[in-house]
Amino acid sequence: MRPSLLFLFGILFLSCFSQTSDKEITARLKRIQTEIPLAFNPIVRAQIADYQKSSKPSNVETIGKFLIFDNALKVVFSENKVPVELRYASISLTNFNLIEKGVDGKEGPFGLRHRIAIKNGLVITNYIDERRDVLKSAAVFCVEITRLYELYRDWRLALTAYNANEDDWLKAYALAGDARDYDTICSYLPGGVKNTYPHFVAATYCANFYKEMGYKTKPISVTTGIVSVSRYTTLEHLSTLLNVDYKLLKELNPTYKKYVIPQTTSLFYITIPSTRINHFYELGDEVYVYTAPPALPILEEKEKDTTVITPVIPQEDAPVVQSTTATVYYKVRKGDILLRIADLYDCEVNELRQWNNIRGNKIIVNQRLKIVVPSSKLSYYKKMDKLPKSELNRIMLKD
Repeated sequence: MRPSLLFLFGILFLSCFSQTSDKEITARLKRIQTEIPLAFNPIVRAQIADYQKSSKPSNVETIGKFLIFDNALKVVFSENKVPVELRYASISLTNFNLIEKGVDGKEGPFGLRHRIAIKNGLVITNYIDERRDVLKSAAVFCVEITRLYELYRDWRLALTAYNANEDDWLKAYALAGDARDYDTICSYLPGGVKNTYPHFVAATYCANFYKEMGYKTKPISVTTGIVSVSRYTTLEHLSTLLNVDYKLLKELNPTYKKYVIPQTTSLFYITIPSTRINHFYELGDEVYVYTAPPALPILEEKEKDTTVITPVIPQEDAPVVQSTTATVYYKVRKGDILLRIADLYDCEVNELRQWNNIRGNKIIVNQRLKIVVPSSKLSYYKKMDKLPKSELNRIMLKD
């Protein structure tokens, strides 16, 4: 009898604790000054619970990166006359992703689609993607979200439409008929997209109360400056010469998607810690890489497939997920350099070195290089080793 009573007491205690927690969350949401209503519901609660796992490095890192740009983002949103709290969409939409490739054709902290970015004047080439520039992508997001708000007169609908695949959105909008309200339209959308607004509410909560949630985040505290680069070099090369952490250098320069400053007639700029600027200029021509860069023109990318992949929420009895990576091999040919091979397989030179225990840049003809690729594209990368050089060059021009 006693164990049963203890069990019952435990259930009641947890119930009361959960209720109190929900009331506290609701009270905190009401304290946030916002033009957009912050409704609390079970989906918001579940997402906050995920953010509450402050031991997850990804959550802490997301908030840490966001805080670096928070003040600058407020200025961008204010100048564009967009509610400043919508800057938190960079957390809910992408986890403030700066340098990782988008899985559904979107890129950058605000998940911009290729077509939207080009329409608004952002530069996208083989080597540069300005969707990854926090402030430039924020400005384009403001333009697009304002356009959608003028259509639907509801910030919740505008944000959901922004995140949705266009076909899914138009279908849901049509099925809603005369009931063009938020709840009705969302009922016809795929699961991942219909939760766009609740996830935004949770991100807003987390960004405002991360300390109360136990986050011990330390934003990168570094004063930076800009230096010009006129010839071919790589962020990895600069990291070594300037004694700057490679990861930090990539975070400071997310627009260089291959972490390469290309050889063109244009002048490029990179951001480095202010304490290293004098050293950068003292190095002179040493900052440039003298291995011949790939002889490729800088072409604008073709329209990418922007089909939204709806996340599948695993159930308790979901099968074990198989490995998402596979291994292929490439035989080095005459004229190959690590950068060219990394370009072909969409990886980093540093990764090639790690996978093959290579120091420096030396590789020899007929050497077999191990390369880790996504399982979903195994067949594509597996045939790469057998293609003629002319076909490989064509692939690189398209990449």
